[in-house]
Amino acid sequence: MAQLESFAAPLQKLCMHAQTFTSFVSIEPPNALLLEIKGSVKLFGSLPQLRADIDAGWRRLALQAHSAIAPSTLAALWLARAGDPSQIEDIERLPSHLAKVPIACTAWDVERLQTLRAMGVTHLGELLRLPRAGLARRLSPALVRDLDIALARQPAPRRAFVRRERFRERCDFETEIEHVAYLEKALEPLIERCARFLRRRQAGIQALQLKLRHREGPATRVQLGLASITSERRRLSDVLCQKLARLELRAPVRSMELISGSLRGLSASSLDVFAGFTGAGSRDSAPQLVERLRARLGEDAVYGVCLIPEHRPEAAWRRVHELRLTAAARVEDEVIDQKLPRPVWLLNEPIHSPKPEILQGPERIESGWWDGKGVARDYYIARHADGVRLWVFQERGSKRWYVHGVFA
Repeated sequence: MAQLESFAAPLQKLCMHAQTFTSFVSIEPPNALLLEIKGSVKLFGSLPQLRADIDAGWRRLALQAHSAIAPSTLAALWLARAGDPSQIEDIERLPSHLAKVPIACTAWDVERLQTLRAMGVTHLGELLRLPRAGLARRLSPALVRDLDIALARQPAPRRAFVRRERFRERCDFETEIEHVAYLEKALEPLIERCARFLRRRQAGIQALQLKLRHREGPATRVQLGLASITSERRRLSDVLCQKLARLELRAPVRSMELISGSLRGLSASSLDVFAGFTGAGSRDSAPQLVERLRARLGEDAVYGVCLIPEHRPEAAWRRVHELRLTAAARVEDEVIDQKLPRPVWLLNEPIHSPKPEILQGPERIESGWWDGKGVARDYYIARHADGVRLWVFQERGSKRWYVHGVFA
């Protein structure tokens, strides 16, 4: 176990360094790492040698760290917080070593620590001598459980740190490339390796970045978004080629780098057993259409609609980048009661209208007073002279009519 005094150091990067000694590393916020090193002792020769190598690693990183070794995670953590460099291998020795540890090293809440100090308890040895039943009743069963974990009387499974993987590969060209068509050809092996990388991990991605480096000036970055999580080479290739087809190179390209977004697990709906044998009518045709439109029109030009439980029509939805091609997503399960049906087409802004032929209504919508955008309207379903059904309203206290939507 290592207690690091540099709070600013990113713990995830330190975890990756610690994984050179053991595959099981766990983060203990805000500034500690727990390492399971029993299985690594033989690889490094001995326990003292392994500990020396780990401590030397922190010194190379210019970090001041306190380490301790114990048969339980909490014991090692508390000892390291106390600055006790113990190396305990025998469980029977745990109580005597923990007896000297101040109770503040447990990081229990302030109220519990104050209660213990009021009882005259300042070190764990004094706490361990108290009756367990009384401690559980007066303080909490969680405190007794922590003591049992520290004394290795009770297991305490922890979540291991898993390194966030990304595909990242660079290709340097022997001669500079000046035409996009040659870039597309050179990109094919990178896309194939990216797809293979994802398949081996049974993962997919929803974002890609292509970085093009030039002899001078900043690199050209091409950001790509996918309509759904995928690991299929043909979809990755399609969206990249669509994007490159619209790209104008400002300078010849010396090298390029393909970088994936974070890896995400593939759900059953992300997989297609017959993906390699189906044609244009395959199940992935809808996501591919969305990706092509975004590549040609821009990422913000194609979006989904998320419904929001709000009475005001103009505030009852918002744009979302992620598309659900089956149905619009809801932010909450709450459903607002509606006396009248709602139109499919809502105008960006209500427009003034002469008095229409009223078919149904009114429905009062009065809301939004809390955010300064309150409305008080009476809505009606009306018919236009050409037979189109409209959604119209009058402001409360006004005789002017406005069209807010059109029914299909």
